Amino acid sequence: MQPPNHLDPAPGGPATPVKTAAARSLALPALLALLWLVLTGGAASSWIVGVPAIAAALLLARRVEGATSPWRLDPAGVLRFAAYFVRESVRGGIDVAGRVSARRPRVAPGLVRYRWRLPAGSPARTLFLLCVSLLPGTLVAAAGEHELLIHALDATAPLAAELAALEQHVAGLFALPLPAPEAADA
Repeated sequence: MQPPNHLDPAPGGPATPVKTAAARSLALPALLALLWLVLTGGAASSWIVGVPAIAAALLLARRVEGATSPWRLDPAGVLRFAAYFVRESVRGGIDVAGRVSARRPRVAPGLVRYRWRLPAGSPARTLFLLCVSLLPGTLVAAAGEHELLIHALDATAPLAAELAALEQHVAGLFALPLPAPEAADA
């Protein structure tokens, strides 16, 4: 008996679920091996540590993948987020250094509430929490189901707009649609 066509693709034919699943299962190990190769400068002796490290990363990735809901990264969103992250990290560092090293420090510390729009339980929320501190003088003080409490060096700054921009970039990274800020406040 011949196996069904979708399980036994014709050579050179279109990609089938079997081919794409195989490619996906090989992509992460290949990417990790390439990353290790670049980080170690191609030193052959580094593979003594590299092989166990890659194996551990693959096991961890498989556990995390099974424990979370499915999500995907948008390649264009990754590039936009990377550029945004670098720009805001530099801007945040310069801003805070200028504020605290001035003859009269320009600080007005306080707590600011922000109602977030990212879906609960998504890795996007976790990344957003981790990235809040890249904005000038901000740090998450508490995270609730519907809102965050942000400690700010300058509570009079337009933090809501900066947090909304960060949230939009994180959502773009994961290809997630966000409700309008007004709808989240209702």
